[in-house]
Amino acid sequence: MQQVRLWEVTPDGKLQSIPGNEINLEEKLEDWLADDISVLDENLLVIDRQVKTAFGGVIDLLCLDGDGDTVIVELKKGKTPREVTAQTLDYTSWISGLSSDAIANIAEDYLETNGGLKSGFEQRLERELPEELNINHRSLIVAESIDASTERIVRYLSDMKVPINVATVQHFNDGAGRAILARVFLIDPDEAEGKPQPSPSKRSTLKDVQQMAHENGVGALFDRVRNGLKGSLSPEPYVNRVWYKLRRTQSGFRTVLIVQTIPHEKGGLGFTVHATRMKELCDVSLDQLKAWLPATSEETEGVRGWAGSSEDEKRCAVGLTGYLQTPEEVDRFVGALRNAIAQSRTA
Repeated sequence: MQQVRLWEVTPDGKLQSIPGNEINLEEKLEDWLADDISVLDENLLVIDRQVKTAFGGVIDLLCLDGDGDTVIVELKKGKTPREVTAQTLDYTSWISGLSSDAIANIAEDYLETNGGLKSGFEQRLERELPEELNINHRSLIVAESIDASTERIVRYLSDMKVPINVATVQHFNDGAGRAILARVFLIDPDEAEGKPQPSPSKRSTLKDVQQMAHENGVGALFDRVRNGLKGSLSPEPYVNRVWYKLRRTQSGFRTVLIVQTIPHEKGGLGFTVHATRMKELCDVSLDQLKAWLPATSEETEGVRGWAGSSEDEKRCAVGLTGYLQTPEEVDRFVGALRNAIAQSRTA
């Protein structure tokens, strides 16, 4: 592990070493990081601390990055190499099984003073909260220093594509009595994140997802939806799907339709329509939507996974999910949807 040393350039042009001081990680560093996580990464938002897992462990800090993925920050706190790496992996295995809604619920309580998850996320990371959270996850061990055994274990795991890294944070006092922190990563962060690259990534392009749809045999139907909705809804590609969003002045963009690029289990192009939002934004009733869609479409309650929704909306919302198998089914649905949106804009 790299040892950090600092020197001050004195007024007479000489170099004067700045001594490093041990800090009490348990008492100080966790508070510092909770207050300003940018010490580790500017693209992180702390969503809770001292999170109790289902297995009896406690995660020091739980964060979200700008993609809505979870990041576990675990302080070494005097643990042995095996303890800190084993605990971190155990916590990551638990986090990986949590739904988008479960992550959102954890964050809501902690970020209550900041207006909740959606407001806190957008203020901190300056982007819209993703509809789905926790698609990927990674972990970061923080310590003043690590031994050769920890370094060897973490490097091995990283080589095996396990998204784990170590950050050493060291404390210095200069001649003027100022406290200075220095941070060094064991592995380059871009390499350690281990997110799927290059495609499909969470920030896929329309060309990426279009190619995926064609490779999966639903390309013609996918293109028909895309071309039919141009100018009516704004497409946002995301992993293996496209969110179609409707612009509203007061509430910004709201997703009303999701189109999959993976074929539905019964064949055709899978979709989900947020019926509650269609009623609110375009005055389209549930019965109208059902008439536009194939008879095989199913009604769902709660519209789970739409993380940008309020708690009331997630609890009470109604959606329709199903699959489109023919060009005629696509044209009937897309045409009616386009007309309803146009009428709502002139109302």
